[in-house]
Amino acid sequence: MLLTALESIFAGARTLADRFAACQACGFDGIDLREGAGEVALARQLGERYGLKVGMIYSALPIPLLSETAVLRAAALDLLRKRIEQANRVGAFGVVVVPVFGPPRIRSHAVTDVREAEEILLEVLLTEMEPWLSGDGAYLAIEPLNHEETHLFTSPLQAMNWLAGCRLTGVKTMADVYHMEREGQDILQEVSGVGDYLGCIHVAGPERGLPRLETTDYPGLFRQLTKQCYSGPVGYECRPHPVDDIRQNVHDLKRYLP
Repeated sequence: MLLTALESIFAGARTLADRFAACQACGFDGIDLREGAGEVALARQLGERYGLKVGMIYSALPIPLLSETAVLRAAALDLLRKRIEQANRVGAFGVVVVPVFGPPRIRSHAVTDVREAEEILLEVLLTEMEPWLSGDGAYLAIEPLNHEETHLFTSPLQAMNWLAGCRLTGVKTMADVYHMEREGQDILQEVSGVGDYLGCIHVAGPERGLPRLETTDYPGLFRQLTKQCYSGPVGYECRPHPVDDIRQNVHDLKRYLP
């Protein structure tokens, strides 16, 4: 397992160099990129300087994959390909993608539940990505959210079951403690059920605070991840906090990592 942090969680760290420095100072093993995803050359240099691996790159698509028109969907795919290329150039594990935020963008009169049409369309779109996802390079990690943020995938197990039926190359799902707790899900059951389809896990406290041992069974979670031989990133996805607070939190959490 690689303990990583989203680059934006370090309060006061404005440049990418500042964020890499803060990430190292807090005791992380790697960093996840969103705003810095386009600064590939600089990210590689900074990674070497601070001894940090890039864990995940956020796709941060301004246009959803499941947009309402073919033109918009093609534009989203093009940007997603660029994110995969960026991930490969910095040696990242993969790219996080949310197929659609909020309510459905497409309409279908052929099915009673538009999600059926969306799942078929998403399979077709991601099949087109297979040439960029073959081999040992970066993979896609579909992120389930809570019901307030998306109508489609709201559980890691739900996303895994869909993926198992599609048999897509280079596509996994991920688990986010914040969203699973918002949905009232059994975190250990979700993570163990996903198995080898797990490509990333995000940790955070309530309201996107720092992870809290008082509210979440992180020792149990890390034991489960070790049991299933998970070797990917465990990423802090929190709102900005002072570096000293993050450093102490990382110190406390790392006691339970293998």
